[in-house]
Amino acid sequence: MTVVFDNKEGDAATQTGESLRTITRLFTELQQLNFACCDVNSVTQCSILTTLSREGDQTLVSLTRTLNLDKAWLSRTTDHMVEEGLLIKAPHPGDRRALLLQLTDVGEQAAQSLNSQLNAQAQRVLDRLQEADRAQTVRLLESLKDALQAELQQEQCCITPDK
Repeated sequence: MTVVFDNKEGDAATQTGESLRTITRLFTELQQLNFACCDVNSVTQCSILTTLSREGDQTLVSLTRTLNLDKAWLSRTTDHMVEEGLLIKAPHPGDRRALLLQLTDVGEQAAQSLNSQLNAQAQRVLDRLQEADRAQTVRLLESLKDALQAELQQEQCCITPDK
């Protein structure tokens, strides 16, 4: 006996997954090109700048989780950023054992400059779309962002689809 499955849903899921992975890879490559033009020494430093600018002061542990980087590597990088005048490590007001990473005025200026470069890049990409599609693309990206955040809040991994 031969069983035939309607594979349209599976094909759509495969195509969506492949498209999301490709978009993520291409967007990451574009960002890394911009980071290379950043007045800061590394991609990691650029990521720290933009994260602290966007999310505010953080402990090293919190920043490690946010950026998904090794704590020792991040600690060395933030030490260099302190030496360069981009960050300060201040005592955490609620935890004497922790330090709070804060952008200096120079660090905030570097983050704003980098964010301006990244926003200009996003606009150039958007400008490559047909004008009629641009507003819908922005709306869909916001919806996709919300869906991704909801998926992350589920805190489930390695879920296999029902067969």
